[in-house]
Amino acid sequence: MHNISKVFMFELKSILSKKSMIITTAVISVILIIVTTIPTIISLFDDGENVPIPTDKISLMGSGIVILNDAVTAEELDLFFVDVEIFDSESDVRKALNNEKISQAFIINSPTSLTTIVINRELYSNASYPLQNALTQLQIQRNLIELELDPIKVSQAYNVNITLSEEVIGKDASDSFLIAYVLMFAVYMLVIMYGAMVSTSVAREKDNRTMELLITSTKPDALIIGKVFANGLAGVMQFGFITIVGVLGIWINRANYPTEILSMVLGGLRWDSMMVFLIFTFFGYLLYLFIYASLGSLVSKMEDVSSSVAPITLLFIASYIVATLGLQMPEIMIVKIGSYVPFTAILAMPVRYFLTSVSWIELAISLALMTFTAWLFARISIDIYRLGSLNYGNKMSFVKALKLIREDKRK
Repeated sequence: MHNISKVFMFELKSILSKKSMIITTAVISVILIIVTTIPTIISLFDDGENVPIPTDKISLMGSGIVILNDAVTAEELDLFFVDVEIFDSESDVRKALNNEKISQAFIINSPTSLTTIVINRELYSNASYPLQNALTQLQIQRNLIELELDPIKVSQAYNVNITLSEEVIGKDASDSFLIAYVLMFAVYMLVIMYGAMVSTSVAREKDNRTMELLITSTKPDALIIGKVFANGLAGVMQFGFITIVGVLGIWINRANYPTEILSMVLGGLRWDSMMVFLIFTFFGYLLYLFIYASLGSLVSKMEDVSSSVAPITLLFIASYIVATLGLQMPEIMIVKIGSYVPFTAILAMPVRYFLTSVSWIELAISLALMTFTAWLFARISIDIYRLGSLNYGNKMSFVKALKLIREDKRK
């Protein structure tokens, strides 16, 4: 235990004293302060004179319209749109379009025929829909008049308002979506960054033969445990500091935030949700760090680290994809299954709990599987680290290392 604490303190001090660690934390913190202060900065320069007047009309700024054959009148278009720019001919509007004075042009050929001209068409462009809808409404009015029906009375007959009352018994996903996404992304970055850091640290010690000196004075299990916990705590400290800066920035400037934004940011911060998030993050974080450390010990050259840790990195990316699906559809089967698999539960279960109702039995089963798997892989990782510390040949695969450990235990 004494050796573990010595390795732990040495590793932690070396990580926290790195310039890259300090600079990265400082830069991200400054950016967060600036971002969270944007509403206050905007309020300082907002004199209230540029507040747009509410209107039901749609702006056609940047568009040009040509009306052929007296299909409609400018007064009729004014009923639906503002900033309407009407050109005399098709050649005039094409010239304005080529000179980039406007971004799109519409030619109304008849009351029921419309041509759209654009320079470049976006993938999901639907620029003509507002004008198409307006022409439809105008033609419906003409048809009603021809049938000797009053368009105003017909419109009143169709104007039916339904009063809707909604009661949420469980959880409202709209309140927790943003905080769930932010926390999920933070854990993703935490594991990827510090997983790579611990594997690189182990591989570097083998590459420069430092490990040979360390093993003579400290047991391999003390080395890997100390390294994993030091990197784990350093990551938590860094992200914890950044989180505190972000929360303080929002809290200080909360008076200038719209109510909807504050509801999205703070609505999902319930104590039970945060406890589930912290517990699953703790065990899942340790699980991945132990695996990353063991994989780093299986290589003898620094350039082999990336290929060695690629499988576990891809597995964690798959976990992120499953959790991302859970943000949109937390009740689909793949997300439910993923919330029980320890390698994906680190992200999937907290996301599910934030967005939908999850029973305590489901939480207990998932946590038990996560805890057992973290303990199992910690034991396996210690054995692999012990084996890898003596291997200075070619890169050894994870499966081959498991076979050698099993054979060694049988002797």
